[in-house]
Amino acid sequence: MVLRRSTTVSTATRRGAVQHQQQQRQSVVKRNLGSDASTPVPQSQNAELWSGHTVKKEGWEEYIYFYYTVGLLLQMAVVFGAPETSIESWARPEAKARLYLASAEAGDKQVTEFVFGQHYQGLMKKEQTELWSKFAERAINPGEDDDDDDDDDDDEDDDDDEEEEEGEEGGGEEGDDDDDDDDDE
Repeated sequence: MVLRRSTTVSTATRRGAVQHQQQQRQSVVKRNLGSDASTPVPQSQNAELWSGHTVKKEGWEEYIYFYYTVGLLLQMAVVFGAPETSIESWARPEAKARLYLASAEAGDKQVTEFVFGQHYQGLMKKEQTELWSKFAERAINPGEDDDDDDDDDDDEDDDDDEEEEEGEEGGGEEGDDDDDDDDDE
């Protein structure tokens, strides 16, 4: 019996394995991997190009557009408006100021020995500010320019010389009156 029982178990095991393989084959055959003729046709192929669908506006969309735009503008302002903090942004004007002060163009402000730790571009900025303030004062009152005053003085001297010559020819009193007028000014 023992022998017979083992053959029965082995026969049953074989039959079970064969049945299992047949079931797997049948299930694979049934799937057809999506190539079956009953697959639905996509409707996007039948749609008209660029016709789209009507979109119903909802209340939150305008707020999102607004805040996204404002956020983008703020980010751009931060990125592009940030000051330059590299060492080159400070060192280049400082080197220019030192070269200018070492050259003959500096005139009486010429420096031959530079002190470590002293900032010389401040001296240049101060000089430029003084020059600009002089220009601004002259630009505000254009009639009071120094060059115009010199020209007016020359014209007055020429007029005085002519009057004195006429005064000597015509008598002395008129020439004396003209001198008194000049003293009043």
